[in-house]
Amino acid sequence: MTHQLFSWGALSAVLLVCFGLLLGATWTTQALRPKLRRQAEERRRLNAEWSAVRTARRQRGQCPRCASPLSEQDWYFASTLVEDPPDED
Repeated sequence: MTHQLFSWGALSAVLLVCFGLLLGATWTTQALRPKLRRQAEERRRLNAEWSAVRTARRQRGQCPRCASPLSEQDWYFASTLVEDPPDED
């Protein structure tokens, strides 16, 4: 009889722990969902920007701002920040 009670107690404890882990994982996922969505959106935006940079590189071999030639090694580096010239109306 005592052995049978111990088995039910152990089984209950294991089930309770499993239920707690499941509940904790669900709450954690709910809490992190907005942050993960923001990160995914940022990742999509960065991928689109890099895709545009790679496409521009394939289309022309010079910087679109200053017209200096780009080599294969440094086409993705911005050497200096160049301000747009003022509009002359």
